[in-house]
Amino acid sequence: MPPRVHLTTEESERLPALLSRVAARRHGFPADADASVQASWIAERYADEAPLTTNLITLLLFEHGVHRSVDQVSRDLAILRGETDHD
Repeated sequence: MPPRVHLTTEESERLPALLSRVAARRHGFPADADASVQASWIAERYADEAPLTTNLITLLLFEHGVHRSVDQVSRDLAILRGETDHD
């Protein structure tokens, strides 16, 4: 079951085009990498005209077989940006 996210109108409009790219990018997904690397990979590979939101990253991770909550993805991205302690 997909993660529970509440998409904005803009996110809902972007989602179908993003999902259409999953099959072509599935082979390069770093399945064995840590969570922040996976979130970063999604953010880099799927951002087109605008950066991806945490909701969209969470759904795209799900499509790549990773089951995380939007809260966890948000924490993973914060770690990647160096905004939190990650002892």
